[in-house]
Amino acid sequence: MTFNPSRLGRAIGITVGAVAALAGVGAIAALRRPLPRINGRAKLPGLRAAVEVRRDRWGVPHIYAENNEDLFCALGYVHAQDRLWQMEMHRRIGHGRLAEIVGPIAIDSDRFIRTLGFSRIARREAALLDDETATLMTAYLRGVNACIEQSGSRLPLEFTILGFQPQPWELADLLVWPKMMSLNLSTNWMQELLQAQIVATVGIERAVALRPRYPEDGPLTVPSGAHYTADLGAAALQLASDAALFTGETETPQGSNAWVAAGKRTTSGRPLLANDPHLNVALPNLWYQVHLEGGDFHVAGATIPATCGVIIGHNQRIAWGVTNARTDNQDLFIEQFDAADPLRYRWRDEWLTAEVVTETIAVKGQAEPVVIDVRITRHGPIIDPVAGTLRGEPTTTGAETTALALRWTALDPSPTLMRSVLKLNRAQNWNEFRAALADWDTPPQNFVYADIDGHIGYCLAGRLPIRRHGDGMLPVPGWSGEYEWEGMIPFEELPSQLDPPSGTIVTANHRITGGEQRNAPIHGFWLNPYRAQRIQELLDAAKQHDVRSFARIQNDLLSVPGKQLVEQVARLSLEPGSEQRIRDILVEWDGQLHAESVAGAIYDGLRYHLLRIVYQELADLFHAPAALGSFSVLPANIYLECALPMVLERMASQPLDQPDEWLGNGRTWGGVLRAALARTAAELSERLGKDPARWQYGKIHSLTLRHPLGSVPALTPLFNRGPWPMGGDLDTVNHCYIPRDIAGMTIYNAPSLRFILDLSDWDASRAILPAGQSGHPASPHYADMTDAWRAGAYHPLLWTRPAVERYTDGVLTLTSEG
Repeated sequence: MTFNPSRLGRAIGITVGAVAALAGVGAIAALRRPLPRINGRAKLPGLRAAVEVRRDRWGVPHIYAENNEDLFCALGYVHAQDRLWQMEMHRRIGHGRLAEIVGPIAIDSDRFIRTLGFSRIARREAALLDDETATLMTAYLRGVNACIEQSGSRLPLEFTILGFQPQPWELADLLVWPKMMSLNLSTNWMQELLQAQIVATVGIERAVALRPRYPEDGPLTVPSGAHYTADLGAAALQLASDAALFTGETETPQGSNAWVAAGKRTTSGRPLLANDPHLNVALPNLWYQVHLEGGDFHVAGATIPATCGVIIGHNQRIAWGVTNARTDNQDLFIEQFDAADPLRYRWRDEWLTAEVVTETIAVKGQAEPVVIDVRITRHGPIIDPVAGTLRGEPTTTGAETTALALRWTALDPSPTLMRSVLKLNRAQNWNEFRAALADWDTPPQNFVYADIDGHIGYCLAGRLPIRRHGDGMLPVPGWSGEYEWEGMIPFEELPSQLDPPSGTIVTANHRITGGEQRNAPIHGFWLNPYRAQRIQELLDAAKQHDVRSFARIQNDLLSVPGKQLVEQVARLSLEPGSEQRIRDILVEWDGQLHAESVAGAIYDGLRYHLLRIVYQELADLFHAPAALGSFSVLPANIYLECALPMVLERMASQPLDQPDEWLGNGRTWGGVLRAALARTAAELSERLGKDPARWQYGKIHSLTLRHPLGSVPALTPLFNRGPWPMGGDLDTVNHCYIPRDIAGMTIYNAPSLRFILDLSDWDASRAILPAGQSGHPASPHYADMTDAWRAGAYHPLLWTRPAVERYTDGVLTLTSEG
């Protein structure tokens, strides 16, 4: 998640006096009081037998229980011990109940989430859970609630600052955060609106020419009966932008790298698997590492507090990793409403009545709540006009008004995601792995697989619609019936692969290929192929690999597009001057995007300005004119970043100093490059001084790990860590994306976790987080992994009992009697 420092600081500033007044021993005691007990005995009501929790020197708990329910009860307890504040934030964001504790600043977030209806859907899903999943989730809840009850006045400091007590947890609370993850990883609706605005601005032919795409992608088609304007969906995008302070920025390249090598490609003769999810990094971490052994579970890896089960990791026999598939499971439907009755909307030759759900948002510091009325059509909730309320001002078209409904698989009650995770944790072979993923619904993910018998594989999992017509790239008429969904692509028809002849599989958010679908094609808005290309190149560079070579790949900083752009700059003739000087520096660059690199800073600026000059005819959309508000940078950033391969390919195929019809207006690629170099030189001179020798990339590309309350000046040293100069960008394997154009937001999209799993020796597996296991600022494990993460180092992911005992720092025994 991301947060706006100044706005959030002002919003909670009234409560800071109580913290600032603490001094000396009082302040230290306030910080240390919430730290969890990790030694001795503790009471956990409802346990059938004693549970042992061994925390290792990195703060990772190894939980040993005799049965499944006790194991998950202990997991809930341990999650709450270390991450209760984070869990509380997650459930409040997911339910749209954040304004209750932070005040008016969260109204937009709550309004957006209440419109989507995550809380309503989660409660319906809770009632549909199968017996085993419900039983284990209920056991987890017992552990969470027992920890809250035992904490009393020793709650994490954030609760004291904001002045509230957490309420007991319920089943629906464990189901809303997966919806939030789906929101952050499913962004096609924004791209649909941006593409519609581009069609309205430059026409369909030019929009087709400009659209970032893979060569295999089909043409853009405008649905019959649809009419687009340059401000279509402006209110919906503005609402998403305003909500992003707490819901997270959804239009960053949140993806991942994952790859696997078969035994014939490793020194041990057994597979190796690597995974690093790229998400917005902050404090506390999203991920929490655990090792669970009890009942019929023996699994280790990464969990997300407030959810059950290991999301990424391994058990005794198999290992798996994930990357965001970026497949399209969202469509916008333009609904026609009766101008005289905002509840009547057209469906073919009749009028239907929209469902209305009234949502009441309590706001801290306000006597009166905010009340919104959410209209829901057969296609989903109305997200435009503002908040989908009857109080909005829809665009009038004759006797009718139009509004946008969001059709999205995540808005269909589906209680199977947690069942999928729990089955995945116990899968023993490829067939059981596939059977577990058949229950995975949203967000769609790429899974890589390995097992101790030597098999490796790939599988796409998730519910993807079969569209009657259209490709999902533009909003479609909701009244015609021509663009309805006709079910989902059967899981058996989704791409999968087992034991490819090459002995390697790579997935890095690039275009999914393989396995032609009988019912429907798979559409998506994929990221650039550079990371996948570089990973494959490094895998192919050695006949055999080990954990150390996989670590080098995960930390690789070579910029493939950077080297390609340098080739074009080398073709350019320049007059002597500052542009010639920085051109010469760039031409000598080895492509390594280190924090210390001068050429790296020049490349970063050149890339940024090049794309904006090439797409200057869309500047009004991409630079957020006042008429549209600040939202348009949300989908525009990733649109431009994904245009780079097409731009570089086009530039390489043309003479630099002859007009290119694709550029338009008689422009040449040489002229575009010269203009981009001039802007880069001017920008870096202004930011870093006149001497190019001082233009180090890390000076303009730095990382700060931020806590939501760290934006308050008095609390910044306590909660935040950094800044540090960083290398990499969105196209390097070691990914670190810090966008420039998100006004007021601070985004750090980077590896939120790194794993290397060794199937020849589980104790040889490695992992690292960008901060630490604990959410308590006074804990030694709050940010103890940061230096290692930045340096490309790891800690062992312990598995066997002797290894765990060798590194044990504390042993806590949980019993029903204490």
